[in-house]
Amino acid sequence: MTTPHVLFDYVGHLPECPTWSEDESALYWTDILEQEIHRYHPASGMHSVLAFPEEVGCFALREQGGFIVAMRHAIWLADKNGLLQRKVCDNPSNTKLARFNDGGTDG
Repeated sequence: MTTPHVLFDYVGHLPECPTWSEDESALYWTDILEQEIHRYHPASGMHSVLAFPEEVGCFALREQGGFIVAMRHAIWLADKNGLLQRKVCDNPSNTKLARFNDGGTDG
């Protein structure tokens, strides 16, 4: 049996939604309270961070690149650099009390 080891030393405020990109061989996750999406590439050790204007409750990688991002007030399409491109829909909940959290998408 293989002994586990720490892949990446990261202390977040509310990390969620770990997502593996087969195409990039990279791990993505959101830190909700920091309003960020992180990317870690194990082979190179590179860690990068995309900042957003609101909490990112969850996200998914898009086939053509970029993300679908569920933030406090709405769900958006964003490019690979985190630039918001188009609003998909508003959050139907009272955004003072609720936000998206740890969601996912179908294939």
